[in-house]
Amino acid sequence: MSEAVAMSSYDNDEPIVEDVTAKNFEGIDAADWHRKRDEDADAAAFGDDELDAEGYRVLMPGVRYKEVRKGTGPQAEYKQAVICTWTGALTETGEIFETCKRKMLRVGDADVPPGLELALRQQQDGTKCVCKAEWRFAYGDVGRPASDDEKTKSVPPNSAVTWTIETHRLWYKECDDTMTPGEMLYDARNKKVLGNEHFHHENWKKAGANYQEVLKGLNVWNYEEGDPDRVEAEEIYIHCGNNLVYALMKMDEWLKAEKAVCDVLTVAPDDKKSLYRATQVAMHLSKWPEADAALKIAMETWPNHKQFRDLYETLREHKRKYRERKAKMSAKMSKNLFNSAPKPKPAEDDESDRTRTRTRTRRTRRPRRPRPPPPATRPRPRRPRRPRCAVM
Repeated sequence: MSEAVAMSSYDNDEPIVEDVTAKNFEGIDAADWHRKRDEDADAAAFGDDELDAEGYRVLMPGVRYKEVRKGTGPQAEYKQAVICTWTGALTETGEIFETCKRKMLRVGDADVPPGLELALRQQQDGTKCVCKAEWRFAYGDVGRPASDDEKTKSVPPNSAVTWTIETHRLWYKECDDTMTPGEMLYDARNKKVLGNEHFHHENWKKAGANYQEVLKGLNVWNYEEGDPDRVEAEEIYIHCGNNLVYALMKMDEWLKAEKAVCDVLTVAPDDKKSLYRATQVAMHLSKWPEADAALKIAMETWPNHKQFRDLYETLREHKRKYRERKAKMSAKMSKNLFNSAPKPKPAEDDESDRTRTRTRTRRTRRPRRPRPPPPATRPRPRRPRRPRCAVM
Protein backbone atom coordinates (compact mmCIF):
# COMPACT_ATOMS: atom_id res chain seq x y z
CA MET A 1 0.00 0.00 0.00
CA SER A 2 1.20 3.50 -0.75
CA GLU A 3 2.54 5.67 2.00
CA ALA A 4 -0.07 6.21 4.65
CA VAL A 5 -1.77 9.54 4.56
CA ALA A 6 -1.74 11.49 7.80
CA MET A 7 -5.01 11.61 9.64
CA SER A 8 -5.08 15.38 9.48
CA SER A 9 -5.35 15.20 5.68
CA TYR A 10 -9.11 15.12 6.03
CA ASP A 11 -9.04 18.73 7.19
CA ASN A 12 -8.06 20.22 3.83
CA ASP A 13 -8.85 17.57 1.22
CA GLU A 14 -11.93 17.41 -0.92
CA PRO A 15 -14.76 15.44 0.70
CA ILE A 16 -14.70 11.74 -0.11
CA VAL A 17 -18.47 11.54 -0.31
CA GLU A 18 -20.51 14.31 -1.87
CA ASP A 19 -22.86 16.34 0.28
CA VAL A 20 -26.30 14.81 0.55
CA THR A 21 -28.19 17.68 2.18
CA ALA A 22 -31.94 17.25 2.00
CA LYS A 23 -33.63 19.00 -0.91
CA ASN A 24 -37.29 19.57 -1.62
CA PHE A 25 -39.12 18.85 -4.84
CA GLU A 26 -37.88 22.17 -6.31
CA GLY A 27 -34.24 21.22 -5.68
CA ILE A 28 -33.83 23.87 -2.94
CA ASP A 29 -31.82 23.09 0.17
CA ALA A 30 -34.10 22.67 3.19
CA ALA A 31 -32.30 25.32 5.25
CA ASP A 32 -32.32 27.76 2.32
CA TRP A 33 -36.01 27.14 1.83
CA HIS A 34 -36.73 28.00 5.46
CA ARG A 35 -34.49 31.05 5.27
CA LYS A 36 -36.29 32.23 2.17
CA ARG A 37 -39.63 31.62 3.81
CA ASP A 38 -38.66 33.58 6.93
CA GLU A 39 -37.41 36.50 4.86
CA ASP A 40 -40.45 36.55 2.63
CA ALA A 41 -42.89 39.21 3.71
CA ASP A 42 -45.80 37.21 2.38
CA ALA A 43 -45.16 34.14 4.51
CA ALA A 44 -48.88 33.45 4.76
CA ALA A 45 -48.77 32.16 1.20
CA PHE A 46 -47.00 29.07 2.55
CA GLY A 47 -49.87 28.41 4.95
CA ASP A 48 -47.80 29.06 8.10
CA ASP A 49 -50.73 30.35 10.10
CA GLU A 50 -53.42 28.25 8.49
CA LEU A 51 -54.48 24.96 10.06
CA ASP A 52 -56.51 22.28 8.36
CA ALA A 53 -59.37 20.37 9.91
CA GLU A 54 -56.98 17.99 11.69
CA GLY A 55 -54.87 20.81 13.15
CA TYR A 56 -51.91 20.48 10.75
CA ARG A 57 -50.09 23.32 9.04
CA VAL A 58 -48.18 23.03 5.79
CA LEU A 59 -44.39 23.24 6.04
CA MET A 60 -44.05 22.53 2.34
CA PRO A 61 -46.48 21.13 -0.22
CA GLY A 62 -46.45 17.46 0.74
CA VAL A 63 -45.30 17.93 4.37
CA ARG A 64 -47.77 18.69 7.19
CA TYR A 65 -46.85 19.45 10.79
CA LYS A 66 -48.91 19.50 14.02
CA GLU A 67 -47.58 20.58 17.39
CA VAL A 68 -48.96 18.45 20.22
CA ARG A 69 -46.95 20.11 23.01
CA LYS A 70 -45.21 23.43 22.62
CA GLY A 71 -41.60 23.64 23.73
CA THR A 72 -39.61 26.41 25.34
CA GLY A 73 -36.70 28.51 24.18
CA PRO A 74 -35.48 29.26 20.65
CA GLN A 75 -36.11 27.06 17.63
CA ALA A 76 -33.41 24.82 16.22
CA GLU A 77 -31.13 26.54 13.73
CA TYR A 78 -29.20 25.22 10.79
CA LYS A 79 -26.43 22.78 11.88
CA GLN A 80 -27.75 22.72 15.45
CA ALA A 81 -28.05 19.34 17.14
CA VAL A 82 -31.49 18.09 18.22
CA ILE A 83 -31.65 15.24 20.75
CA CYS A 84 -35.00 13.56 20.24
CA THR A 85 -37.01 10.34 20.20
CA TRP A 86 -39.26 9.48 17.26
CA THR A 87 -41.46 6.75 15.89
CA GLY A 88 -42.02 6.15 12.19
CA ALA A 89 -45.21 4.56 10.85
CA LEU A 90 -46.83 4.03 7.47
CA THR A 91 -49.63 6.57 7.04
CA GLU A 92 -52.00 4.22 5.25
CA THR A 93 -51.79 1.20 7.54
CA GLY A 94 -50.40 2.71 10.74
CA GLU A 95 -47.74 -0.02 10.94
CA ILE A 96 -44.69 1.11 12.92
CA PHE A 97 -41.47 0.38 11.05
CA GLU A 98 -38.92 2.00 13.39
CA THR A 99 -38.52 3.45 16.88
CA CYS A 100 -35.46 5.58 17.70
CA LYS A 101 -34.77 6.69 21.26
CA ARG A 102 -32.68 9.69 22.27
CA LYS A 103 -30.76 10.16 19.04
CA MET A 104 -28.91 13.31 18.13
CA LEU A 105 -29.60 14.78 14.68
CA ARG A 106 -28.10 17.91 13.18
CA VAL A 107 -30.39 20.13 11.16
CA GLY A 108 -29.21 20.14 7.55
CA ASP A 109 -27.03 17.01 7.71
CA ALA A 110 -29.66 14.94 5.84
CA ASP A 111 -29.33 11.98 8.19
CA VAL A 112 -33.11 11.51 7.96
CA PRO A 113 -35.65 11.90 5.12
CA PRO A 114 -36.53 15.46 3.99
CA GLY A 115 -39.95 15.45 5.70
CA LEU A 116 -38.44 14.67 9.10
CA GLU A 117 -35.62 17.13 8.39
CA LEU A 118 -38.17 19.94 7.97
CA ALA A 119 -39.87 18.97 11.21
CA LEU A 120 -36.55 19.19 13.08
CA ARG A 121 -36.32 22.86 12.09
CA GLN A 122 -39.45 23.55 14.17
CA GLN A 123 -38.18 21.94 17.38
CA GLN A 124 -37.62 23.58 20.77
CA ASP A 125 -36.70 22.12 24.15
CA GLY A 126 -39.58 19.79 25.12
CA THR A 127 -41.52 19.99 21.84
CA LYS A 128 -43.77 17.07 20.92
CA CYS A 129 -45.22 16.96 17.43
CA VAL A 130 -46.51 14.86 14.54
CA CYS A 131 -45.24 15.18 10.97
CA LYS A 132 -46.89 13.62 7.93
CA ALA A 133 -44.98 13.44 4.65
CA GLU A 134 -45.83 12.17 1.20
CA TRP A 135 -43.65 9.48 -0.37
CA ARG A 136 -41.38 11.95 -2.17
CA PHE A 137 -40.45 13.53 1.19
CA ALA A 138 -40.07 10.16 2.92
CA TYR A 139 -38.18 7.25 1.32
CA GLY A 140 -39.08 7.99 -2.31
CA ASP A 141 -39.87 5.50 -5.03
CA VAL A 142 -37.19 3.10 -3.75
CA GLY A 143 -38.31 2.59 -0.16
CA ARG A 144 -35.99 1.24 2.52
CA PRO A 145 -35.04 -2.37 3.26
CA ALA A 146 -35.47 -3.94 6.66
CA SER A 147 -32.52 -4.39 9.01
CA ASP A 148 -32.17 -7.06 11.69
CA ASP A 149 -29.28 -5.14 13.27
CA GLU A 150 -31.38 -1.99 13.67
CA LYS A 151 -34.62 -3.94 14.30
CA THR A 152 -36.50 -2.02 11.65
CA LYS A 153 -39.10 -3.17 9.15
CA SER A 154 -39.04 -2.44 5.44
CA VAL A 155 -40.73 0.63 3.97
CA PRO A 156 -42.39 -0.09 0.61
CA PRO A 157 -41.73 2.25 -2.32
CA ASN A 158 -44.00 5.28 -2.73
CA SER A 159 -45.19 5.09 0.87
CA ALA A 160 -46.39 8.09 2.87
CA VAL A 161 -44.93 8.23 6.39
CA THR A 162 -46.02 9.69 9.73
CA TRP A 163 -43.44 10.56 12.39
CA THR A 164 -44.19 11.23 16.05
CA ILE A 165 -41.33 13.26 17.52
CA GLU A 166 -40.45 14.25 21.08
CA THR A 167 -37.51 16.61 21.54
CA HIS A 168 -35.56 16.36 24.76
CA ARG A 169 -33.18 19.30 24.24
CA LEU A 170 -31.16 21.26 21.73
CA TRP A 171 -27.37 21.03 21.74
CA TYR A 172 -24.50 22.97 20.16
CA LYS A 173 -25.12 24.80 16.93
CA GLU A 174 -22.34 22.90 15.18
CA CYS A 175 -19.25 20.85 15.87
CA ASP A 176 -16.30 23.25 16.10
CA ASP A 177 -13.13 23.98 18.06
CA THR A 178 -15.09 25.34 21.03
CA MET A 179 -16.17 21.81 21.98
CA THR A 180 -14.17 19.95 24.59
CA PRO A 181 -12.58 16.57 23.75
CA GLY A 182 -15.33 14.87 25.75
CA GLU A 183 -18.04 16.65 23.74
CA MET A 184 -16.28 15.82 20.47
CA LEU A 185 -16.19 12.19 21.52
CA TYR A 186 -19.93 12.33 22.26
CA ASP A 187 -20.59 13.83 18.83
CA ALA A 188 -18.40 11.19 17.15
CA ARG A 189 -20.20 8.44 19.01
CA ASN A 190 -23.53 9.74 17.73
CA LYS A 191 -22.25 10.04 14.14
CA LYS A 192 -21.07 6.46 14.35
CA VAL A 193 -24.56 5.31 15.40
CA LEU A 194 -26.18 7.21 12.52
CA GLY A 195 -23.62 5.87 10.08
CA ASN A 196 -24.23 2.31 11.25
CA GLU A 197 -27.95 2.79 10.75
CA HIS A 198 -27.46 3.85 7.12
CA PHE A 199 -24.84 1.11 6.70
CA HIS A 200 -27.23 -1.63 7.82
CA HIS A 201 -29.90 -0.26 5.47
CA GLU A 202 -27.33 -0.33 2.61
CA ASN A 203 -27.45 3.43 2.10
CA TRP A 204 -23.73 3.62 1.33
CA LYS A 205 -23.61 7.30 0.40
CA LYS A 206 -25.11 8.59 3.65
CA ALA A 207 -23.22 6.04 5.71
CA GLY A 208 -19.96 7.19 4.12
CA ALA A 209 -20.82 10.82 4.80
CA ASN A 210 -21.36 10.09 8.51
CA TYR A 211 -18.16 8.07 8.83
CA GLN A 212 -16.19 10.78 7.07
CA GLU A 213 -17.46 13.37 9.54
CA VAL A 214 -16.08 11.20 12.34
CA LEU A 215 -12.65 10.96 10.70
CA LYS A 216 -12.59 14.72 10.13
CA GLY A 217 -13.63 15.76 13.62
CA LEU A 218 -12.11 13.10 15.87
CA ASN A 219 -8.40 13.40 16.66
CA VAL A 220 -7.25 10.53 18.86
CA TRP A 221 -4.09 12.40 19.82
CA ASN A 222 -6.16 14.95 21.75
CA TYR A 223 -6.53 12.36 24.51
CA GLU A 224 -3.91 11.23 26.99
CA GLU A 225 -2.20 7.89 26.47
CA GLY A 226 -3.92 5.25 28.60
CA ASP A 227 -7.02 7.40 29.12
CA PRO A 228 -10.30 5.46 28.63
CA ASP A 229 -11.47 8.22 26.29
CA ARG A 230 -8.33 7.64 24.18
CA VAL A 231 -9.16 3.94 23.90
CA GLU A 232 -12.78 4.68 22.93
CA ALA A 233 -11.70 7.35 20.43
CA GLU A 234 -9.35 4.89 18.72
CA GLU A 235 -12.07 2.22 18.59
CA ILE A 236 -14.57 4.67 17.05
CA TYR A 237 -12.00 5.94 14.55
CA ILE A 238 -10.99 2.43 13.44
CA HIS A 239 -14.58 1.20 13.24
CA CYS A 240 -15.78 4.18 11.19
CA GLY A 241 -12.70 4.09 8.97
CA ASN A 242 -13.15 0.41 8.11
CA ASN A 243 -16.85 0.88 7.40
CA LEU A 244 -16.05 3.92 5.26
CA VAL A 245 -13.65 1.80 3.20
CA TYR A 246 -16.34 -0.84 2.70
CA ALA A 247 -18.94 1.79 1.70
CA LEU A 248 -16.53 3.30 -0.83
CA MET A 249 -15.83 -0.17 -2.23
CA LYS A 250 -19.57 -0.68 -2.67
CA MET A 251 -19.73 2.63 -4.58
CA ASP A 252 -16.73 1.62 -6.76
CA GLU A 253 -14.61 4.45 -5.33
CA TRP A 254 -11.49 2.32 -5.06
CA LEU A 255 -8.89 5.09 -5.05
CA LYS A 256 -10.72 6.88 -2.25
CA ALA A 257 -11.02 3.58 -0.41
CA GLU A 258 -7.25 3.17 -0.68
CA LYS A 259 -6.73 6.59 0.88
CA ALA A 260 -9.19 5.88 3.68
CA VAL A 261 -7.63 2.53 4.59
CA CYS A 262 -4.21 4.20 4.72
CA ASP A 263 -5.60 6.65 7.28
CA VAL A 264 -6.89 3.80 9.43
CA LEU A 265 -3.57 1.94 9.24
CA THR A 266 -1.86 5.12 10.44
CA VAL A 267 -3.77 4.83 13.73
CA ALA A 268 -3.84 1.01 13.92
CA PRO A 269 -1.11 -0.62 11.78
CA ASP A 270 -1.96 -4.13 13.04
CA ASP A 271 -5.75 -3.95 12.87
CA LYS A 272 -7.13 -7.18 11.42
CA LYS A 273 -10.03 -5.73 9.46
CA SER A 274 -7.93 -2.85 8.12
CA LEU A 275 -5.29 -5.25 6.77
CA TYR A 276 -8.01 -7.36 5.18
CA ARG A 277 -9.58 -4.30 3.51
CA ALA A 278 -6.15 -3.05 2.43
CA THR A 279 -5.43 -6.35 0.69
CA GLN A 280 -8.81 -6.31 -1.05
CA VAL A 281 -8.34 -2.76 -2.32
CA ALA A 282 -4.78 -3.41 -3.51
CA MET A 283 -5.90 -6.57 -5.33
CA HIS A 284 -8.65 -4.69 -7.14
CA LEU A 285 -6.20 -1.97 -8.19
CA SER A 286 -3.66 -4.65 -9.28
CA LYS A 287 -1.07 -3.29 -6.84
CA TRP A 288 0.56 -6.61 -6.05
CA PRO A 289 3.46 -5.40 -3.85
CA GLU A 290 1.05 -3.53 -1.58
CA ALA A 291 -1.29 -6.51 -1.39
CA ASP A 292 1.63 -8.83 -0.57
CA ALA A 293 2.89 -6.47 2.14
CA ALA A 294 -0.49 -6.18 3.88
CA LEU A 295 -1.18 -9.90 3.64
CA LYS A 296 2.30 -10.79 4.90
CA ILE A 297 1.73 -8.81 8.11
CA ALA A 298 -1.66 -10.45 8.57
CA MET A 299 -0.36 -13.98 7.95
CA GLU A 300 2.52 -13.50 10.36
CA THR A 301 0.16 -12.25 13.07
CA TRP A 302 -2.73 -14.68 12.44
CA PRO A 303 -1.20 -17.65 10.59
CA ASN A 304 -4.24 -19.92 11.04
CA HIS A 305 -6.91 -17.36 10.19
CA LYS A 306 -9.17 -18.90 7.53
CA GLN A 307 -10.19 -15.65 5.84
CA PHE A 308 -6.59 -14.55 5.36
CA ARG A 309 -5.59 -17.98 4.03
CA ASP A 310 -8.48 -17.85 1.55
CA LEU A 311 -7.46 -14.34 0.61
CA TYR A 312 -3.91 -15.57 0.02
CA GLU A 313 -5.17 -18.17 -2.47
CA THR A 314 -7.35 -15.56 -4.13
CA LEU A 315 -4.35 -13.26 -4.45
CA ARG A 316 -2.29 -16.01 -6.10
CA GLU A 317 -5.09 -16.67 -8.57
CA HIS A 318 -5.44 -12.96 -9.39
CA LYS A 319 -1.72 -12.65 -10.00
CA ARG A 320 -1.71 -15.72 -12.25
CA LYS A 321 -4.61 -14.34 -14.34
CA TYR A 322 -2.91 -10.98 -14.49
CA ARG A 323 0.29 -12.56 -15.85
CA GLU A 324 -1.72 -14.48 -18.45
CA ARG A 325 -3.54 -11.35 -19.59
CA LYS A 326 -0.28 -9.47 -19.75
CA ALA A 327 1.36 -12.22 -21.83
CA LYS A 328 -1.58 -12.33 -24.25
CA MET A 329 -1.52 -8.57 -24.62
CA SER A 330 2.23 -8.58 -25.31
CA ALA A 331 1.84 -11.33 -27.92
CA LYS A 332 -1.00 -9.45 -29.59
CA MET A 333 0.97 -6.22 -29.69
CA SER A 334 4.02 -8.00 -31.14
CA LYS A 335 1.87 -9.69 -33.80
CA ASN A 336 0.32 -6.39 -34.83
CA LEU A 337 3.73 -4.79 -34.95
CA PHE A 338 5.14 -7.41 -37.36
CA ASN A 339 1.97 -7.47 -39.46
CA SER A 340 2.21 -3.74 -40.02
CA ALA A 341 5.55 -4.11 -42.00
CA PRO A 342 5.24 -4.26 -45.87
CA LYS A 343 5.22 -7.78 -47.27
CA PRO A 344 7.86 -8.74 -49.94
CA LYS A 345 6.46 -9.37 -53.44
CA PRO A 346 6.92 -12.66 -55.33
CA ALA A 347 10.19 -13.11 -57.27
CA GLU A 348 8.56 -13.84 -60.65
CA ASP A 349 6.93 -10.41 -60.69
CA ASP A 350 10.14 -8.48 -60.12
CA GLU A 351 11.05 -8.19 -63.82
CA SER A 352 7.58 -7.09 -64.90
CA ASP A 353 7.44 -4.57 -62.05
CA ARG A 354 10.77 -3.09 -63.12
CA THR A 355 9.58 -2.88 -66.72
CA ARG A 356 6.36 -1.13 -65.73
CA THR A 357 8.30 1.23 -63.52
CA ARG A 358 10.70 2.16 -66.34
CA THR A 359 7.83 2.66 -68.79
CA ARG A 360 5.89 4.81 -66.36
CA THR A 361 9.03 6.79 -65.58
CA ARG A 362 9.78 7.43 -69.24
CA ARG A 363 6.25 8.58 -69.95
CA THR A 364 6.07 10.92 -67.05
CA ARG A 365 9.64 12.28 -67.23
CA ARG A 366 9.87 15.87 -68.37
CA PRO A 367 12.15 16.64 -71.32
CA ARG A 368 15.41 18.21 -70.42
CA ARG A 369 15.84 21.85 -71.20
CA PRO A 370 18.68 22.43 -73.70
CA ARG A 371 21.72 23.99 -72.25
CA PRO A 372 22.50 27.46 -73.54
CA PRO A 373 25.59 27.63 -75.76
CA PRO A 374 28.70 28.88 -74.08
CA PRO A 375 29.42 32.53 -74.67
CA ALA A 376 31.80 33.35 -77.50
CA THR A 377 35.30 34.00 -76.32
CA ARG A 378 37.95 36.02 -78.12
CA PRO A 379 41.63 35.23 -77.78
CA ARG A 380 43.33 37.52 -75.41
CA PRO A 381 45.89 39.69 -77.20
CA ARG A 382 49.46 39.07 -76.29
CA ARG A 383 51.40 41.94 -74.82
CA PRO A 384 54.56 42.83 -76.70
CA ARG A 385 57.81 41.97 -75.08
CA ARG A 386 59.69 44.75 -73.51
CA PRO A 387 63.28 44.86 -74.74
CA ARG A 388 65.93 44.16 -72.27
CA CYS A 389 68.14 47.00 -71.26
CA ALA A 390 71.85 46.71 -71.84
CA VAL A 391 74.00 46.44 -68.82
CA MET A 392 76.40 49.32 -68.51
